[in-house]
Amino acid sequence: KVLSRAHAEIWNDKGKVMIKDVGSSNGTFINGKRISEEGQASAAFELHTGDVLEFGIDIKNEEGDDILYRKVSAKVKIISDDSSQNYSEYVNLV
Repeated sequence: KVLSRAHAEIWNDKGKVMIKDVGSSNGTFINGKRISEEGQASAAFELHTGDVLEFGIDIKNEEGDDILYRKVSAKVKIISDDSSQNYSEYVNLV
């Protein structure tokens, strides 16, 4: 109910962790700001450690006093591991 089948993409672009909404109904939010209009793909945005990432919105009952379905929310932590010759970047959503 909260997430679209195809909601958002996250990828590494030359050491930067990027995200874009791919046209979801209930939106993708970075630090409380929706990154695209409903049903429209967004531009790419860079994620940073400490960003709050939210997929979808809380869906309430008809009276508006109880949450039936909760949005997916995570705090972003970017972890670099360059202890070997290969450089890789990870996103840890906690």
